[in-house]
Amino acid sequence: MKTVSNRCLLLPLAGILLGQPSLAADGQSKPGGSSALSVQTACSLQGQLDTLRLGLVRGSAPLKKFLRKQLRERAATLPEAELRAAFLREREPAMIEELSGALAARMARHNEPSAVKSVLDRAMQDRDPAARAAAVRGLRGTASVEAMEKLGGVDYRTLIKDAAPEVRQAVASNLLAESAEVYFGHDRAVSEQAIAAALAVRAGPQADPALAAKLLSEISTESVGSEAVSELVALLDAPSDPSLASLRAAVVLALGGVPSSESARVIRRLIDLYRQDDSREVRRAVLTALCRLQMATALTTLEALRPIDASLSKDIDAWQQALRSGLQEWTLLQREKQRILPDAPQPH
Repeated sequence: MKTVSNRCLLLPLAGILLGQPSLAADGQSKPGGSSALSVQTACSLQGQLDTLRLGLVRGSAPLKKFLRKQLRERAATLPEAELRAAFLREREPAMIEELSGALAARMARHNEPSAVKSVLDRAMQDRDPAARAAAVRGLRGTASVEAMEKLGGVDYRTLIKDAAPEVRQAVASNLLAESAEVYFGHDRAVSEQAIAAALAVRAGPQADPALAAKLLSEISTESVGSEAVSELVALLDAPSDPSLASLRAAVVLALGGVPSSESARVIRRLIDLYRQDDSREVRRAVLTALCRLQMATALTTLEALRPIDASLSKDIDAWQQALRSGLQEWTLLQREKQRILPDAPQPH
């Protein structure tokens, strides 16, 4: 006898928790029925989506998490055409995001980049910016950069040029999450895609320098190649626009994390920048980047820079004290410097 999976049995239970009416196999309410969905209806994709839709509105945080997880787990066993059709029919942004995530989960389980083609098409073409943003958000936490590379035609550098701020924000969030949560900062392609996306929005018709600064200051650059480093260094050669100080500081912080093979030329350029750029935000970022690149050997460099800006003497003192602590791990060194000088603005 064919058995029903535990997952299907839990969906009617979710219906009870949500107070959802009992439904017959044809989708109609059953007169006098209990508050649970029938197993048959709940186990259909449409029944699962109906439960999820209601759960997103009325469910508790744990129930929402459960329902999202169930859809992503089930996506691997559903016919792709059925899942894709549901995604294309959907108009509610919250559900578009969940179905996008389900297609991404299928992609990951079966190594099928084609599963997210409809997601990328919608992210580019849907007239509703909320729908475009939702389609992008559904890819968060997956190997989406690799999938886009295999599919060709669209990447985050293209998507971040969207006129809608919510789409651009979704792109940045995806890239940072993919770098930190999927690859733990070790993937060159993701880091270089984030840099390319930041460069795409630092100027031009859809300029978003604050978002570009967020990407550059938070992305890991430990695995990037020489060409990406050169692009970042070149940004420091532009005229020092006071309104773009935060962006220049973000570029500096990104350069602070580059591979050791690139450190010598970066250190020279940052020392020159400290002398040339009178923005305190940029100079603070330079001090941070130099300490990260040089660690204990930065003591001498910092002392040589001290006379240039007396207002940053306390920062230099704090960095020197932290460096003398002997801490060898960068995040611990940062924390120690912040403990020594807690009121100083911290680079992001």
